[in-house]
Amino acid sequence: MHLKPWLNQLNQIITAVELNPIDINFLFGYFGGFGSNLKVPVYYWNLGYESLQKISINNCQKVKLIPDIKINRTVEPNFLLKFLLQSDEIPSGIYLLDDLCNFEELDVQVIREREALIANLERKYTMADSSVYLVLLGEYLQFSSRLAARIPRFKLPLPDRSEVETLARTHLVGEELKEQLDWHKLVTALQGLPYGEIELLLQTHSQNDADRLIEKILEHKINRWRGLGLEFFAEPDVETAGGNDLLQKYLYEVVVKLNESGARQYNLRPPKGMLLMGPPGTGKSLIAKLAAKALGYPLLGLSWGNVLGADNPDRALAQILEVADCLDNCVILADDFDKGFTGWSEGGASRRLSQRLLTWMQEHTSNALMIATVNRIQLLPSEIKRRFDDGGIWFVDLPHRGAIRDIFLIHLAKYFPAQFGEGKDPWSERDWYRLLKGYQGSTPVEIANAVVRCAIEFYCNLSDEERLAAAVTPAVTIDALLAQLSQFKKASIRDAEDLQAIRNKAYYARPASSADDSKYAVVQQQLFEYKNNHLETV
Repeated sequence: MHLKPWLNQLNQIITAVELNPIDINFLFGYFGGFGSNLKVPVYYWNLGYESLQKISINNCQKVKLIPDIKINRTVEPNFLLKFLLQSDEIPSGIYLLDDLCNFEELDVQVIREREALIANLERKYTMADSSVYLVLLGEYLQFSSRLAARIPRFKLPLPDRSEVETLARTHLVGEELKEQLDWHKLVTALQGLPYGEIELLLQTHSQNDADRLIEKILEHKINRWRGLGLEFFAEPDVETAGGNDLLQKYLYEVVVKLNESGARQYNLRPPKGMLLMGPPGTGKSLIAKLAAKALGYPLLGLSWGNVLGADNPDRALAQILEVADCLDNCVILADDFDKGFTGWSEGGASRRLSQRLLTWMQEHTSNALMIATVNRIQLLPSEIKRRFDDGGIWFVDLPHRGAIRDIFLIHLAKYFPAQFGEGKDPWSERDWYRLLKGYQGSTPVEIANAVVRCAIEFYCNLSDEERLAAAVTPAVTIDALLAQLSQFKKASIRDAEDLQAIRNKAYYARPASSADDSKYAVVQQQLFEYKNNHLETV
């Protein structure tokens, strides 16, 4: 529930507001307006004050806190609530009370006393029929069942795109800088940050030029999101993923089109989630990066392990989902998603957070697309798997020979452009047969690494003068690539049992790639030949 409907809850003596601490001045602005409507003053208190502070906002929207009501401060943790309960001289007003919702940091006895005091305060001022409104503030509100039903909760949300642009135009100084800026890039860089942080960043870095300003903002945002358990991914270093043609076709011809504004005219919306299962190294994460690039959306990496390991996992997940909804158009990559569900059956944090994620995936209205990758789908509860039905569960297997050739050409063109750039292919069919047969059973990552190692060997074998001049055209041979096979064990050999176990669980998933119809395909041979539908006898 957002903050704007607060005035409609005036029958509630006690309410709660969840906000980022850096947004406190913006909260003062909101409640200053509410106080004007109600013709009552607004007060603020936190543990650093000896008295209740009266909030004054001038015509320039500058906030000033004036000591007004002296408090009988003691060493007791609930002294403020006791003061409000025992005093008969509390004037009408809105009282914003901070530092009272940190229940997880308190002893059980203190928590029980605080809950009882809050309930008693509600009863006192309801019966008194006074215009006293108590607002509990906190970064993350998680009340017990005793209070949850009695205290309406509101939220100061992250600013949407139009609000971000208004903030930027208001707080950015320097007309020359404003003229140089790409406003779309600036707003995109700022989106997902709270009001106060946006204002602070603009004031701090306005002395930089336009490009440096955006660079500084992105650097700050990436570091901040990393603290939440989110990673900000750069664009993929390749244009396409070899193989997986059916999955890529779905992304480009269905997902991208359903994200167009015209789709809403037909009451259609894009999928909320896709689940990619398969062995490690088969390009599942790359597909997510390519999907984000095709959509033109930022790609955020959700680390389920980091969320579970946070000091307050519930708050960490809540902030991540809020960022996703605020960005609206984004792709969230939950890599190795299955590893977070090992303790599902025992309940606890994993189950609680999973339930919250399930609710968000079903109910959120933003265009955020969640792509989860798993190796062991059997670890996922059925409730989780059902949430990916709209985008589908896809099986990404080891590439067949036709796909192996495509993968080689992608990376050969990158590192050996003179030989393979612009669609060139200097090798004969016989050469390709040798190479594809040798690399059959390899993952895309193993193929890419083999090409990179050949490029490294070529460079390191140059003389000092040749490396310094960087004028020698790189080249590679079939034999050089085949020699790389001795440097690693292919996934099909190293993890044979695990691969078969994954395939056994993939019978209901959609295949990510079509059958190999290239000239290099393995010829399927039947054990028995039939004639006229009868088995021939010899």
